[in-house]
Amino acid sequence: MKIRMVLLCVISLGFGVVSRAPADEDAVFGYRDVVKRAEDLAKGPFAPQVQDLSPELQNLDYDLYRRIRFLPEHSVWETAPYRLGFFHPGYYFKQLVLFHAIEKDRLHDIPFSPAYFYYDKPLQFSGHEAFVGFKVYVPSSRPGIQDEFLSFLGASYFRAVARGLHWGLSTRGLAVDNGINGPEEFPYFREFWMREPNPGDQGIRFFALLDSQSVTGGYQFDVQYGETTVIDVKATVFVRKKPEVLEIAPLTTMFYFGENSVNKPTLKPDYQPSGKTEFSMNKTDFKRREFRPEVHDSDGLLMNTVSGEKLWVPLDNPPNVTVRRFSDVTSFAMLQRDRDIDDYLDREAEYHRRPSLIVQSKSDLGPGFVRFLQIPTKDEYTDNQVAGWEFRNPPEAGGKVEFAYQLRWTGDEPDVDQFRVASTTVRPNPESNETRFSVEYDKPKKGELIPVGDLRPHIVVNHPGEVRDVQFTPTGTGWLVSFTIHNPNPSQQLDVSCVILRQDTFCSEKWLYLLNM
Repeated sequence: MKIRMVLLCVISLGFGVVSRAPADEDAVFGYRDVVKRAEDLAKGPFAPQVQDLSPELQNLDYDLYRRIRFLPEHSVWETAPYRLGFFHPGYYFKQLVLFHAIEKDRLHDIPFSPAYFYYDKPLQFSGHEAFVGFKVYVPSSRPGIQDEFLSFLGASYFRAVARGLHWGLSTRGLAVDNGINGPEEFPYFREFWMREPNPGDQGIRFFALLDSQSVTGGYQFDVQYGETTVIDVKATVFVRKKPEVLEIAPLTTMFYFGENSVNKPTLKPDYQPSGKTEFSMNKTDFKRREFRPEVHDSDGLLMNTVSGEKLWVPLDNPPNVTVRRFSDVTSFAMLQRDRDIDDYLDREAEYHRRPSLIVQSKSDLGPGFVRFLQIPTKDEYTDNQVAGWEFRNPPEAGGKVEFAYQLRWTGDEPDVDQFRVASTTVRPNPESNETRFSVEYDKPKKGELIPVGDLRPHIVVNHPGEVRDVQFTPTGTGWLVSFTIHNPNPSQQLDVSCVILRQDTFCSEKWLYLLNM
């Protein structure tokens, strides 16, 4: 079926609209120009652009690379409402990325210079270095300080934050063949054209050229920073060879463990023993102990469906790679709902301040699914959750696809008139092949009061699972639904769902869980 992704309740959100550049401001270089370059590029074979770096830059490790810092006083457009900074080549980042500035009626290159950076120690240069990514600043409320809120670095990855939030999940311009048996392909933005904002502009516009073995693409980004940071994306993608999986707006996040995790780690993944014998074993154990209750950038995938259902999939750290597809979806978002710092106990990472990311399509995408990929992880430094919109039938070689969507990086989510899932706890009992679930629902923030007597939980599990011992308990802020799933065949995965019904109409999100015994 045709899918048109429209976020429910979007009118009530009150988010600002990104100011659009007048047509004549793109006369020097605009969307049609970058699309034409992508079309021409697709006619030839893929030729990766790798920088000619000195051996010292090529061999930088993580610690040395992170000590290289861009100096904000060298940001481009110092008096504009949005200012540009750049990332240094080295470590993993060695692809050649070119940058151009569109300033009024002229177009010019933005060359690399070591003078733009602070170095912990002197480095050798080949003289052919280029930037590998960029960041965008806005003036801070603190005098003399600029706040970084947007970064593009590595392949087609980018991420943003809203005012008052911490860096968290990321997204990509495109995902190709992720989560299949063969190798994943990583398209990358090889060239950018940055349009200088006018003094009164509320947003910034730039263009990007995407390239990979299978695809090329011309992109336009319109960005506005605020309490919710909004990014409008418009793109035309050309296909060199047909990929198995073509996915737009792939949201990438991390879930190490949370309230629903069964086997939480007991030791911190980043602890490195000092080797000094004067420390007692008790002190070492204390330093290594994992005391945090939860560690994640996001805690759930929210989807709206054609029928009006809202689906909530709590994230987890699975024992094996899993791929699920959800059809008839009209919108999706990766959320961090738990905002209580006491649920994380990590004032450095500030997981309670990680942004949620909502995707709203602005074009008819044709037949497809929301594809949800989960990968096991042994630490908090690996993004292991990916959700994006997958074309059911990717274009053939020589074909193209056009799309437009909006990204909203926010600490809030839309007010709805349904109960929403607040928490999930899981208690397995392998001896009896049973798992006890407790799903807590919060009352809706708006809408009519729902009579208690009209409510009932509805739990479904596929064969051969069996639902047992259902309890429905008021909590003061909503309802707690507790139930047991018996699985006589523990080697088989079970799909479990839970929803609160008023008569035969759903009045809550539908909670979905993939049970591995």
